[in-house]
Amino acid sequence: MPSAIPAGMFSSSEIRKHRDTIAEFCDAAADFLDWVFADHKAFYAKWAVSKYYGNRKPEHRTRELRIKELRKFGKPAFLVDQQVATACILLAMQAVEQGLNATGMGNTWKKINNQLKIDQKFYGTDLQMMLQQLGWKIYYWNPDPSKNAQWDAEDQQLNPLKPPRKWMPVWGGHALRYASVKNRGVYHDSKVDNSTELVGFKKTQPAAFANVPIFVGIAHAGYHVFPGRRGEVVEAHSMRQMIAKDNIEFSPFNPLATGGGPRWTRSEKYRSGLIAVPFDF
Repeated sequence: MPSAIPAGMFSSSEIRKHRDTIAEFCDAAADFLDWVFADHKAFYAKWAVSKYYGNRKPEHRTRELRIKELRKFGKPAFLVDQQVATACILLAMQAVEQGLNATGMGNTWKKINNQLKIDQKFYGTDLQMMLQQLGWKIYYWNPDPSKNAQWDAEDQQLNPLKPPRKWMPVWGGHALRYASVKNRGVYHDSKVDNSTELVGFKKTQPAAFANVPIFVGIAHAGYHVFPGRRGEVVEAHSMRQMIAKDNIEFSPFNPLATGGGPRWTRSEKYRSGLIAVPFDF
């Protein structure tokens, strides 16, 4: 499948400026993620409800519905005006936006945002490919490729095919994607720059990854998106209840380890994908 991202979206001066200001970009993006998590924790500690509500949950679609949810959980209705919509891709976008705005590249962000919102798709893979055009590198991640077939079978058992579909978005397609990366250097429609550094680490995060100041990851061909910094995944969730304490959560990038991320649910087990980083590590 050809990429929907036009080639040459950014001028040479934009790319050069991003390279020259990458340290400031990373600091601003990482600080934003830290701030959101701290804000979430403080609000939840005070009200026992999440300030950041999932924007895909039907019960959260309108202000009136959100007030209804607050009242259902015994919370004051006025909190509705303090709450903020979130989703996995939205948090990643906001971190990139903060970084670009902090470095005087607001117009570059507008290009990225305008592309992402075409047909309201907001694909994490598209965000990664645009960052790649700005000079970022895309790494394939898979902690244990020997388990690909086992994981594929489990994905299909947890989320059976629903005809007339031929593929379920939540499936990892681990064996298929791994073969494509190894044989063609392509994951779905993304060109992979590094197919070894984040592969086969099992439950021990590669030490150098902890030095990456900011990253944007995807799992299962973009079904899930997760920004992060310094070896830690930061996730926002779009379908959890308003009283979920973990609607924004941090975890070490270690998908097979207990407590590691990207975090799993009963039906979603994220075990391979791509991570975009601002420079090789």
